[in-house]
Amino acid sequence: MSVQLGLHRQYCSVAAPTQLWLDADGRLSGGSTFSGLLHGDTRMLCQASVTVNGLEPEQVSVDPAPGGVLRVRGLIWGIAGQAADPAIEVLQTWTVTPGVVRHTLRISTSLEELAAEVAVEFSADFTDLANIRLGRFRDPQEPAADDTVLRWHDDSRSLTVSAPGSAGSGRRLVWRGTAGRGRPYEAEWQAVLDDHGSVLVPAAPASLTFPSHAVPTGALHTLLENSLDELDGLRLATRQLPDAPFIAAGAPWYFTLFGRSSLWTARMLLPLDAALSAGTLRVLAEFQGTESDPEAAQEPGKILHELRSKELVLESEGLRLPPRYFGAVDSTLLWLCLLAELWHTGKEDDVVRALLPNARRAVEWLLTAGSPDGRGTGFLTYLDTAGNGLRNQGWKDSAEALQFRDGRRAGGPIALAEVQGYAYQAALAAAELFEATAGEVGDPVSHALRDFASGLQQRFRERFWVVDGAGSFPAMALDGSGTPLDVPASNMGHLLGTDLLSPEEARLVADRLLGAELYTGYGLRTMSNRAAGFWPYSYHCGSVWTHDTAIAIRGLLAEGFTSEARTLAEGLLTASESFGNRLPGLFAGVPASQTGYAVPFPASCRPQNWSSAAAVVVAQALGALA
Repeated sequence: MSVQLGLHRQYCSVAAPTQLWLDADGRLSGGSTFSGLLHGDTRMLCQASVTVNGLEPEQVSVDPAPGGVLRVRGLIWGIAGQAADPAIEVLQTWTVTPGVVRHTLRISTSLEELAAEVAVEFSADFTDLANIRLGRFRDPQEPAADDTVLRWHDDSRSLTVSAPGSAGSGRRLVWRGTAGRGRPYEAEWQAVLDDHGSVLVPAAPASLTFPSHAVPTGALHTLLENSLDELDGLRLATRQLPDAPFIAAGAPWYFTLFGRSSLWTARMLLPLDAALSAGTLRVLAEFQGTESDPEAAQEPGKILHELRSKELVLESEGLRLPPRYFGAVDSTLLWLCLLAELWHTGKEDDVVRALLPNARRAVEWLLTAGSPDGRGTGFLTYLDTAGNGLRNQGWKDSAEALQFRDGRRAGGPIALAEVQGYAYQAALAAAELFEATAGEVGDPVSHALRDFASGLQQRFRERFWVVDGAGSFPAMALDGSGTPLDVPASNMGHLLGTDLLSPEEARLVADRLLGAELYTGYGLRTMSNRAAGFWPYSYHCGSVWTHDTAIAIRGLLAEGFTSEARTLAEGLLTASESFGNRLPGLFAGVPASQTGYAVPFPASCRPQNWSSAAAVVVAQALGALA
């Protein structure tokens, strides 16, 4: 089965497509624990064990710093001649840049003189991340050694460790020198990682910054600084379009292009970086669907879900996804929404106009997929017909994500509530865009889009609204028989700001979101705590996802519910203080009334693109950014 590896105690630094993960003791320890140097979808180096005079440092602290830096401070005990107090400090500084990782060791001592032997033992296993999730680890490979250089090769992937001033022996590099009081000794090695077969390349650096006239202070300032630094580390591009940057979905498992999350990230960051939106739109247009292929869930005009260098296989979950997989019902709609929003900024106009043909193909897919003329239900739905793709193809994509109040799983084809909101917004936005760029002649497709939107709004009002003891709310989905899922869920928050709801309906949604069954005090639960299937540690049935709450905040602001938006934003800001002033992908749905801190979800990705970008939405709701 897939292993939900605990990551909440790990330390990481990312500079796409390279990642460093240290274990809970600040070590790159090897074995079957999750630590190592990763590049793309592969863990290359799985061990770099440090000793000084044969002894391992005992960790004192691990401190992240901007620019991909981790500093691990440790102490050495047991060396003859030292006093009762620890007399030897080892400061390890890891610096991660795309494809290159430097590791500096600084030995300081209170002794008058210390003959120091610093050794690092290396292992490289080239284990794919998919196999790590399945608990499968390859045996380490022997390197080719050349004086102070160790080299490993595995198909198109290579790893080179170089250490000037060291002496090599097998997988071990050794430095010898003298340290003394006020005279530290330093050693350094560098790893170069490469994968010639990868479809991904580092994007050109473009550090995100907050407008100088609106720099916040305090915890919000720290959160924004950390989040923007994380986003810099997730910037990638493709070999086909190296000048089209996007933000990778998240570390460690989803370090690649994901249509849905990369688009939402670009939308949240649009006030700061229009070029990122342009790059994200361009790269997804490059891979837009051209044919019908059930194995890949590809259809003409459809926007990609995820891109990898090779097939992803997770047998225990019944997944076998091709390198270009389109199993997302919402990516195409979100692509159209972002294109229109970029156009409204008045920036990147040449990019918007160049993408109009892709927009027309996306609209053709939208109108066909949502057709009520007998071929469909009149809603945007999904169903994995191949049998080895994602069972659920909205953002809550785990197999158990969609349930009725009594815990029964919904059968397909599924019509998600938020997807209908995206479709409505996308149809009207595309109609406006086409009309504005068509000149005096007008655009006939815009009429079809407006008719579709009007009909969709009416059908949604008739079919999605349900009632429980607390009043009316939109169900999170309709199952294959058209039955609404009768449990309140965070999906309804995504409807806000799409204009699908009337003002009165939006008010009902806002009130339900802020109620105790969904709002924990830190963020929105994915599902009501009154549901039979609720569990605060469930991936999609009770946890709090940062981006999910941020999307609701964004919608509340658009609907004019500024007080409610501020309440949710303050909740996320408070939660961030439990995670080192950062926002993980998700955390447990335990209410603030039961604990004085946000409880981690151990398997959460971090950094994750849309959770880091959520900090910008928090700043908007708290009045720090228009």
